[in-house]
Amino acid sequence: MPEPDLSISPRAIWKLTWPQMLMMYLVFFMGFINIWVAGRISADVQAALGMVNQCGLFLMVVAMSMSSGATAAVSQSLGAKRLRRAQRYVGTTVLGSLLAGILVALLGWQLGSPILRTLQVPERILPVTAGFWGITMLALPAQYVYAATGVMFRATRQVLPPLWVAATVCVFDLLGCLGLGLGWFGLPCMGYMGIAWANAGAQCLGAVANCLLLCRAGYLCRRALPTMRWLRGGLPYLLKVALPAGAAQIVWQSGYLMLFVLVASLPFDSINALAGLTAGLRIEALLFLPGMAFNMSVSVLVGNCLGMGEPAKAKRVALQMIVIASLGMSAVAALLWPFRADLAALLSHEAGTQAQIINYLTYNLLSTPFSIASTVMGGVMVGAGATRYNLMVYGGTFWLVRLPLGWLLGHWLWGTASGVFLAMLVSQCLQTAIMFYVLLYRDWARFAMRARTDNDRFA
Repeated sequence: MPEPDLSISPRAIWKLTWPQMLMMYLVFFMGFINIWVAGRISADVQAALGMVNQCGLFLMVVAMSMSSGATAAVSQSLGAKRLRRAQRYVGTTVLGSLLAGILVALLGWQLGSPILRTLQVPERILPVTAGFWGITMLALPAQYVYAATGVMFRATRQVLPPLWVAATVCVFDLLGCLGLGLGWFGLPCMGYMGIAWANAGAQCLGAVANCLLLCRAGYLCRRALPTMRWLRGGLPYLLKVALPAGAAQIVWQSGYLMLFVLVASLPFDSINALAGLTAGLRIEALLFLPGMAFNMSVSVLVGNCLGMGEPAKAKRVALQMIVIASLGMSAVAALLWPFRADLAALLSHEAGTQAQIINYLTYNLLSTPFSIASTVMGGVMVGAGATRYNLMVYGGTFWLVRLPLGWLLGHWLWGTASGVFLAMLVSQCLQTAIMFYVLLYRDWARFAMRARTDNDRFA
């Protein structure tokens, strides 16, 4: 097992961040290819895939919450030079993700029909949606393991191996979707089932490859498997971080669902507004994905610093990352600003939809400094294990400010999507201000583990 790199120099920060940016864009490209291939088959297939993908975000809540807990535990353990403890947390996370994935998949398989009926999937696309759902449940344990092992590489600052795996998975998925979905390269044309099997195969490939690389690095081996005695000492901290993180994900995802409902039920031009929101979110991802890479990097750096027992250094690196990410992404937003109409024309041929895309981008490009800063500060709290702040601040501003203000402006005062989009901007500003206050004046470092804990005796 290699000695951990604990540097927080600009070179170390960049070395940790740029591979994660590329991985984020690879994930974006995979999703784009799936939607494009589905659209080439039929609009029904594209709609069914969109429904299953949206449900998949909810099903991944357990994996994302475990990832938050693992990031804090592993990065802090490495910062404290407790290598065996970090190893045990890696083993616990990977094994726990596999078991959780199997459990969620079994529940999803058994409850698939009621879930799809509850979501009011149109009868015309119900058979296609059910086909996607079944194969998605089959691959869900592998998807959980793939996500968990990627987090473990990030927490140990080994970001190049999973980047190569992600590139391989992306190529595999691309060839599989084109070959099995559309019958290219002489492969049998399986239609929408080809897309589903290509995605399932890609997730399995990523999970196996990451596990083999973790074994090679020494983080995943027989002695990394936790004993029951060790779990009694080590699991409580993992859960203390993971449970608020999972609750925050549920609150956030359900809030976005309500945001779509608000836009879809606007008194004027609701269809174009909904299309504009959907397309605008895809363009916004070009800015948000690098922000998530900074979020992931700062969580590891802060965790390392707190593991070393240096909260002042943790705060310093947090402020440094906030400034770098906000200025960098704001510059990109400024470059995109003059091309809002061109981007809208690229995504839609309808004049009404184009106008709403431009409307959305106007408000959300203005919010870039605030949204990126709050995203990075969320990563700070994950690294410190203080995920309860993310739950309270993000959940509170979304449900107590964004949605009520969007309803007031969009449905009562203005009657247009501009009211909802303005509410998004206002809530982002407020959310950032509160998180910045927490970062500067609250003792969030107290949520970190001690350098030596009781479970170390059982390592």
